[in-house]
Order: sequence, then C-alpha cells, then structure tokens
Amino acid sequence: MATSTRRRSAAKSTKSKKKLTPEQRAKFAEKRKAEVQGLQEQLTAAVVEFASSEGWAALLKKMAQRSRIMRKYSFRNSALIFAQCPHATEVRGYNEWKGRGRQVREGTRGIRILAPNKVTLRDENGEPQKDEHGNEKHITTFRPISVFDISQTERAEAAQKPEGEPAAGDVMLPEIGAKVQGTAPAEFMDRLTRCLKSLGYTVEHGDTAPADGYADPATQTVRIGLGFPEAHAAAVLAHEAGHVQLDHTADMAEYRQHRGRMETEAESVAFIVCAVAGLDSSVSSLSYIAGWAGKTPEKVQETMVEVGQRVVEAARAILAFTAPDEDQDEETGAPEAVDSEAEAVPVAA
Repeated sequence: MATSTRRRSAAKSTKSKKKLTPEQRAKFAEKRKAEVQGLQEQLTAAVVEFASSEGWAALLKKMAQRSRIMRKYSFRNSALIFAQCPHATEVRGYNEWKGRGRQVREGTRGIRILAPNKVTLRDENGEPQKDEHGNEKHITTFRPISVFDISQTERAEAAQKPEGEPAAGDVMLPEIGAKVQGTAPAEFMDRLTRCLKSLGYTVEHGDTAPADGYADPATQTVRIGLGFPEAHAAAVLAHEAGHVQLDHTADMAEYRQHRGRMETEAESVAFIVCAVAGLDSSVSSLSYIAGWAGKTPEKVQETMVEVGQRVVEAARAILAFTAPDEDQDEETGAPEAVDSEAEAVPVAA
C-alpha cells in the first residue's frame, strides 16, 4: 500500500518523481480545467435550489447543525460538501485525519472541493511583477482537491479511542419561523454584547416600536425593545449584531435600497448563531430572496454565493465570542492536499 506521510512523499518526489512532458502537462491542465468547470456547474445547481426560501432555510439548519464544516470551509465549499455528501458532519483532508488517529477507508471516493491557490505573476525574466505601489501582483486560482467526512474514515489500530465522535444531531435546532420562547443560554446576551462592543457599539433597552430592535449608526447603539421574553430579546440582539458585523449600518441609504438582501443576511447570521447556542430563533425575511437573487441560474449562483460567504464570515466572527471553537481554521490549500502527495493516497480521487 502506498504511503501518504509527508516525509516519504518528500523523499519520493526528490528521487523518483518523473518530470512531465509539455504534452502531459497540457493534458493534466485540461483535465483539471474540466473538473473545475464540473464543480462550478454542480455548485450552480445546488445554489439555485438554495435560492428558494425553503431551500435557504434547510441550508441554514444544516450549517448550524454541522457548524464545524461552516467554520472551516468557505460557503462555496460547504455547499459542494453538502451536495456530494448530505450527511457530512466533520470534514478534513487525508493527512489531517491521519494526524488525528483516523484512516480514510481504502477505495473511498473523496469529496471534491475547490482549494484557493495564490499565484505570483511574473515577467518574461521570471521576476515577480509589481504594481504602482511596488507590491507583487497575485492572482487566485482554484484547484480541485479531495477531503473526507468522518463517516469515510475508521480509527487507526494504534490510535487511542477518543471520548466521543461528532454526530449530526449534536445541536438541537428550532423550526424556521417558530416563536422565540423561554430563556436565553447562560452568558449568551453578555457575549453578544461584548461582540458588539468590539465593533464599537453599546447595547441598551428601551422603546423601539414598531420594530423589536434596531442599530443606530449615528450613536453607535443597538437598542432592544422592552417586555420581551429573554430568548426573544437575545434573538433580536443576535439579529442586530448580524447587521453591525455585516456593515449594513455603514450606509443607511444603501440599506434601504437593498433591504431584502440585507435582512436575509442578518436573519441568517442570527439563526446560525442562536442555533449553535441552542436557542430557539426565527427567520422571517426569507421570502425576499426571489426578489433579489437574480433572473438566470448563473446570476442566482453568483449572488447567493456572495451572500452565503458574507453570512458565513459574519457568523464565524460572532461565534468567536458566543461559542469559541479552537478548531475553526479555514481551508488554505495546505501542503497535505497538494497534488504531489495525492499520488500517494490509496483512495479514489
């Protein structure tokens, strides 16, 4: 069986790796281009389904319930993961699983995602190109790599049995549109308040009629209405924190122009943050989606990926205060996933 350790891969690459001919390199580039195109088409098909209020609500539930995926991967790659492996709960690269004492089952087909690859532009002499400020010019390309859900792995024989493994039902999720009842989780309001404080906002309670709450950029204040159950007040605070984190308060004229999209973004962020905390939340603005998502599948995909990524980034930032997780690194195309090592992985691409 081939090995996939970095030491063996590095040694192998210096001794026996064959240099590709120009024809082989061109063929490989065409194959990669075709796969990237295929993944983009798969992404478009998945995101078009998300553009309905029902589809977006279902996606929000999945992202909140399996927040480890959302915290680690971009919205684009999260969508590709769920499209290929709907039951995925925890996803990592081959070597990352191995480092955690788990082995990808031989013959397992990986989940293909698009890893970013930063490329330095060079001139005819091979020197980095510079812009007018003297900074090197870069472009970001994407290449397909394989990752694996925990269900595609097994515990390595020598690995110590962990205390527990993640399950799809770890987070109790509310029904979309349900009334917010009861009390808020311990310290949840305080942590949301600290998050807003880090963004320059203070929190107060008072009259907000006819709204439940609002963020005032002029005074850098978030106000929450009086007389609400604690859980509802927390959900409203999470919603307003979403607006502030998403920078919706920077230009109120723009907010009024794009209110539907911005309300969907803030409601989506609040739902994820509340659900991860185990708080019953509600999402009431999803019916706006059809009005601004786009008229063609390509435009819908472009718009929803942009919105989805904004929601993911804002939710991550707020969760860092309300539900910190040491393991929330983003995909970077780390060495464990590069093509030179992929040759040594005894699984299907």
